[in-house]
Amino acid sequence: MTHIVITGGAAGIGMSLAHRLAARGERVSVLDRAESDAHQWWAELPQSSRGEWHVVDVADTAAMTKAIESSHRYAAIDGLATCAGVVDQSTVLDVGVDTFTRTMEINVGGTLMAARAVARLLVAEGRPGSMVTLASSAGLGYVAGLGAAYHASKAAVVGITRSLAGDLARHGIRVNCVAPGLVRTPMTRRQRESIGEELLAARAPAGRLAEPEEVAAVADWLLSPAASFTTGHILPVDGGQTSVSVPPIGGHLVSSIDTRTSGAL
Repeated sequence: MTHIVITGGAAGIGMSLAHRLAARGERVSVLDRAESDAHQWWAELPQSSRGEWHVVDVADTAAMTKAIESSHRYAAIDGLATCAGVVDQSTVLDVGVDTFTRTMEINVGGTLMAARAVARLLVAEGRPGSMVTLASSAGLGYVAGLGAAYHASKAAVVGITRSLAGDLARHGIRVNCVAPGLVRTPMTRRQRESIGEELLAARAPAGRLAEPEEVAAVADWLLSPAASFTTGHILPVDGGQTSVSVPPIGGHLVSSIDTRTSGAL
Protein backbone atom coordinates (compact mmCIF):
# COMPACT_ATOMS: atom_id res chain seq x y z
CA MET A 1 0.00 0.00 0.00
CA THR A 2 1.40 3.37 -1.02
CA HIS A 3 0.57 6.65 0.67
CA ILE A 4 -0.27 9.67 -1.51
CA VAL A 5 -0.78 13.22 -0.23
CA ILE A 6 -3.25 15.34 -2.19
CA THR A 7 -3.33 19.10 -1.76
CA GLY A 8 -6.73 20.55 -2.58
CA GLY A 9 -8.20 17.10 -2.15
CA ALA A 10 -11.60 18.03 -0.73
CA ALA A 11 -13.43 18.40 -4.04
CA GLY A 12 -13.11 18.32 -7.81
CA ILE A 13 -10.09 16.59 -9.34
CA GLY A 14 -8.42 16.00 -5.97
CA MET A 15 -11.48 14.24 -4.57
CA SER A 16 -11.83 12.11 -7.70
CA LEU A 17 -8.17 11.13 -7.45
CA ALA A 18 -8.60 10.18 -3.79
CA HIS A 19 -11.48 7.88 -4.75
CA ARG A 20 -9.43 6.22 -7.51
CA LEU A 21 -6.43 5.66 -5.25
CA ALA A 22 -8.59 4.25 -2.49
CA ALA A 23 -10.34 1.96 -4.98
CA ARG A 24 -7.03 0.30 -5.81
CA GLY A 25 -6.10 -0.04 -2.15
CA GLU A 26 -3.84 2.97 -1.64
CA ARG A 27 -3.77 5.29 1.37
CA VAL A 28 -4.61 8.96 0.91
CA SER A 29 -3.98 12.05 3.03
CA VAL A 30 -5.64 15.36 2.21
CA LEU A 31 -4.52 18.95 2.70
CA ASP A 32 -7.29 21.46 2.11
CA ARG A 33 -8.78 24.66 3.54
CA ALA A 34 -12.08 22.83 4.06
CA GLU A 35 -12.92 20.70 7.10
CA SER A 36 -13.28 16.96 6.58
CA ASP A 37 -16.65 17.05 8.35
CA ALA A 38 -18.04 19.03 5.42
CA HIS A 39 -17.23 16.18 3.01
CA GLN A 40 -19.08 12.95 3.72
CA TRP A 41 -17.16 11.08 1.04
CA TRP A 42 -14.08 11.08 3.28
CA ALA A 43 -15.87 9.19 6.05
CA GLU A 44 -17.11 6.69 3.47
CA LEU A 45 -13.62 5.71 2.29
CA PRO A 46 -12.31 2.41 3.67
CA GLN A 47 -10.55 2.98 6.99
CA SER A 48 -7.36 1.47 5.58
CA SER A 49 -7.30 4.10 2.81
CA ARG A 50 -7.81 7.10 5.06
CA GLY A 51 -4.59 8.78 6.13
CA GLU A 52 -4.78 12.23 7.70
CA TRP A 53 -6.86 15.25 6.76
CA HIS A 54 -5.19 18.59 7.50
CA VAL A 55 -6.98 21.93 7.30
CA VAL A 56 -4.31 24.18 5.86
CA ASP A 57 -3.73 26.96 3.34
CA VAL A 58 -1.07 25.80 0.87
CA ALA A 59 0.19 29.38 0.67
CA ASP A 60 1.31 28.98 4.29
CA THR A 61 4.53 27.08 3.67
CA ALA A 62 5.32 26.42 7.34
CA ALA A 63 1.85 25.04 8.10
CA MET A 64 1.78 22.94 4.94
CA THR A 65 5.23 21.49 5.61
CA LYS A 66 4.19 20.62 9.17
CA ALA A 67 1.05 18.88 7.87
CA ILE A 68 3.03 16.84 5.34
CA GLU A 69 5.53 15.80 7.99
CA SER A 70 2.64 14.74 10.24
CA SER A 71 1.14 12.62 7.47
CA HIS A 72 4.56 11.06 6.89
CA ARG A 73 4.80 10.08 10.56
CA TYR A 74 1.33 8.53 10.29
CA ALA A 75 2.43 6.44 7.31
CA ALA A 76 5.49 6.93 5.11
CA ILE A 77 4.61 9.08 2.09
CA ASP A 78 5.25 7.67 -1.38
CA GLY A 79 3.77 10.36 -3.60
CA LEU A 80 2.09 13.71 -4.00
CA ALA A 81 -0.57 15.31 -6.18
CA THR A 82 -0.83 19.09 -6.06
CA CYS A 83 -4.47 19.82 -6.90
CA ALA A 84 -4.91 22.96 -4.78
CA GLY A 85 -5.43 26.10 -6.82
CA VAL A 86 -7.43 29.22 -7.50
CA VAL A 87 -8.71 30.67 -10.75
CA ASP A 88 -8.70 34.35 -11.78
CA GLN A 89 -10.46 35.94 -14.73
CA SER A 90 -8.96 39.44 -14.50
CA THR A 91 -7.46 40.69 -17.76
CA VAL A 92 -4.03 42.30 -17.82
CA LEU A 93 -5.79 45.68 -17.77
CA ASP A 94 -7.73 44.88 -14.62
CA VAL A 95 -5.64 42.52 -12.51
CA GLY A 96 -4.63 43.92 -9.14
CA VAL A 97 -1.37 43.35 -7.34
CA ASP A 98 -3.10 41.55 -4.48
CA THR A 99 -4.92 39.19 -6.86
CA PHE A 100 -1.75 38.45 -8.78
CA THR A 101 0.25 37.83 -5.61
CA ARG A 102 -2.37 35.57 -4.06
CA THR A 103 -2.77 33.55 -7.27
CA MET A 104 0.97 33.00 -7.50
CA GLU A 105 1.27 32.13 -3.80
CA ILE A 106 -1.34 29.38 -4.07
CA ASN A 107 -0.82 28.00 -7.57
CA VAL A 108 2.95 28.33 -7.78
CA GLY A 109 4.22 28.53 -4.21
CA GLY A 110 1.76 25.90 -3.02
CA THR A 111 2.94 23.52 -5.72
CA LEU A 112 6.66 24.04 -5.28
CA MET A 113 6.70 24.04 -1.48
CA ALA A 114 4.55 20.90 -1.21
CA ALA A 115 6.86 19.15 -3.68
CA ARG A 116 9.91 20.34 -1.76
CA ALA A 117 8.53 19.03 1.53
CA VAL A 118 7.75 15.59 0.14
CA ALA A 119 11.02 15.40 -1.83
CA ARG A 120 13.08 16.18 1.26
CA LEU A 121 11.42 13.35 3.17
CA LEU A 122 11.95 10.85 0.36
CA VAL A 123 15.57 11.84 -0.31
CA ALA A 124 16.46 11.79 3.39
CA GLU A 125 15.24 8.20 3.61
CA GLY A 126 16.61 7.11 0.23
CA ARG A 127 13.18 6.13 -1.04
CA PRO A 128 11.73 6.53 -4.55
CA GLY A 129 8.45 8.31 -5.19
CA SER A 130 6.17 9.96 -7.70
CA MET A 131 4.56 13.36 -7.94
CA VAL A 132 1.92 14.88 -10.18
CA THR A 133 1.39 18.62 -10.48
CA LEU A 134 -1.71 20.23 -11.89
CA ALA A 135 -1.27 22.91 -14.52
CA SER A 136 -3.84 23.87 -17.17
CA SER A 137 -4.24 24.39 -20.89
CA ALA A 138 -3.77 28.04 -19.88
CA GLY A 139 -0.21 27.13 -18.92
CA LEU A 140 0.44 26.04 -22.51
CA GLY A 141 -1.27 28.86 -24.40
CA TYR A 142 -3.78 31.69 -24.23
CA VAL A 143 -7.29 30.74 -23.10
CA ALA A 144 -9.88 33.49 -23.47
CA GLY A 145 -11.82 34.16 -20.28
CA LEU A 146 -8.95 33.30 -17.95
CA GLY A 147 -6.82 35.98 -16.34
CA ALA A 148 -3.21 37.04 -16.67
CA ALA A 149 -2.38 35.88 -13.15
CA TYR A 150 -3.83 32.43 -13.82
CA HIS A 151 -1.96 32.08 -17.12
CA ALA A 152 1.29 33.11 -15.43
CA SER A 153 0.81 30.76 -12.49
CA LYS A 154 0.02 27.69 -14.59
CA ALA A 155 2.90 28.36 -16.98
CA ALA A 156 5.11 28.50 -13.89
CA VAL A 157 3.80 25.11 -12.74
CA VAL A 158 4.91 23.66 -16.09
CA GLY A 159 8.41 25.05 -15.54
CA ILE A 160 8.51 23.89 -11.94
CA THR A 161 7.54 20.37 -12.99
CA ARG A 162 10.41 20.11 -15.44
CA SER A 163 12.85 21.48 -12.87
CA LEU A 164 11.66 19.05 -10.21
CA ALA A 165 11.88 16.14 -12.65
CA GLY A 166 15.44 17.05 -13.58
CA ASP A 167 16.59 17.58 -10.00
CA LEU A 168 14.94 14.51 -8.53
CA ALA A 169 15.37 11.82 -11.19
CA ARG A 170 18.69 10.68 -9.73
CA HIS A 171 16.88 10.07 -6.45
CA GLY A 172 14.32 7.81 -8.10
CA ILE A 173 11.55 10.39 -7.83
CA ARG A 174 9.37 10.97 -10.88
CA VAL A 175 7.52 14.25 -11.45
CA ASN A 176 4.92 14.79 -14.15
CA CYS A 177 2.25 17.36 -14.88
CA VAL A 178 -1.38 17.07 -15.97
CA ALA A 179 -2.68 20.09 -17.92
CA PRO A 180 -6.49 19.93 -18.13
CA GLY A 181 -8.74 22.01 -20.28
CA LEU A 182 -11.93 23.19 -18.64
CA VAL A 183 -13.16 20.63 -16.11
CA ARG A 184 -16.63 20.54 -14.61
CA THR A 185 -15.65 21.25 -10.99
CA PRO A 186 -16.83 23.68 -8.30
CA MET A 187 -13.87 25.96 -9.06
CA THR A 188 -14.96 26.50 -12.67
CA ARG A 189 -18.64 27.12 -11.88
CA ARG A 190 -18.33 30.90 -12.16
CA GLN A 191 -16.58 30.69 -15.53
CA ARG A 192 -19.10 28.17 -16.84
CA GLU A 193 -22.02 30.31 -15.74
CA SER A 194 -20.64 33.59 -17.08
CA ILE A 195 -19.56 32.29 -20.51
CA GLY A 196 -21.77 29.26 -20.99
CA GLU A 197 -20.78 25.60 -21.19
CA GLU A 198 -21.71 25.27 -24.85
CA LEU A 199 -19.29 28.01 -25.92
CA LEU A 200 -16.56 26.70 -23.65
CA ALA A 201 -17.00 23.14 -24.92
CA ALA A 202 -16.72 24.33 -28.54
CA ARG A 203 -13.06 25.26 -27.96
CA ALA A 204 -11.97 21.63 -28.11
CA PRO A 205 -12.32 19.15 -30.99
CA ALA A 206 -13.96 16.73 -28.54
CA GLY A 207 -16.77 19.26 -28.19
CA ARG A 208 -17.35 18.90 -24.47
CA LEU A 209 -15.90 19.69 -21.06
CA ALA A 210 -13.81 17.26 -19.07
CA GLU A 211 -15.13 15.48 -16.02
CA PRO A 212 -12.94 15.40 -12.86
CA GLU A 213 -12.72 11.62 -13.08
CA GLU A 214 -11.08 11.81 -16.50
CA VAL A 215 -8.27 14.04 -15.23
CA ALA A 216 -7.90 11.97 -12.07
CA ALA A 217 -7.49 8.82 -14.16
CA VAL A 218 -4.43 10.29 -15.88
CA ALA A 219 -2.94 11.50 -12.60
CA ASP A 220 -3.54 8.07 -11.09
CA TRP A 221 -1.63 6.40 -13.93
CA LEU A 222 1.29 8.82 -13.63
CA LEU A 223 1.53 8.14 -9.89
CA SER A 224 1.43 4.38 -10.40
CA PRO A 225 4.26 1.92 -11.21
CA ALA A 226 2.73 1.60 -14.69
CA ALA A 227 4.41 4.95 -15.49
CA SER A 228 7.76 3.92 -14.01
CA PHE A 229 9.87 5.40 -16.84
CA THR A 230 7.80 8.55 -17.35
CA THR A 231 9.07 11.77 -15.82
CA GLY A 232 9.23 15.44 -16.78
CA HIS A 233 6.19 15.25 -19.06
CA ILE A 234 3.34 17.73 -19.44
CA LEU A 235 0.24 15.79 -20.42
CA PRO A 236 -2.78 17.78 -21.66
CA VAL A 237 -6.19 16.35 -20.83
CA ASP A 238 -8.20 18.80 -22.88
CA GLY A 239 -10.13 17.02 -25.62
CA GLY A 240 -7.59 18.20 -28.20
CA GLN A 241 -7.83 21.91 -27.32
CA THR A 242 -4.09 22.56 -27.34
CA SER A 243 -3.52 20.45 -30.46
CA VAL A 244 -5.24 22.96 -32.75
CA SER A 245 -4.23 26.54 -33.50
CA VAL A 246 -7.62 28.02 -34.42
CA PRO A 247 -11.03 26.36 -33.99
CA PRO A 248 -13.41 26.44 -36.94
CA ILE A 249 -15.93 29.26 -37.17
CA GLY A 250 -18.60 28.59 -34.60
CA GLY A 251 -16.35 26.25 -32.67
CA HIS A 252 -16.05 22.50 -32.88
CA LEU A 253 -19.25 20.58 -33.37
CA VAL A 254 -20.52 18.82 -30.28
CA SER A 255 -20.78 15.10 -30.91
CA SER A 256 -23.58 13.00 -29.50
CA ILE A 257 -21.05 10.22 -28.97
CA ASP A 258 -19.53 9.96 -25.51
CA THR A 259 -15.81 9.33 -26.10
CA ARG A 260 -15.08 8.34 -22.53
CA THR A 261 -13.99 4.74 -22.03
CA SER A 262 -14.97 2.59 -19.13
CA GLY A 263 -12.65 0.70 -16.81
CA ALA A 264 -9.32 1.55 -15.22
CA LEU A 265 -6.29 2.61 -17.20
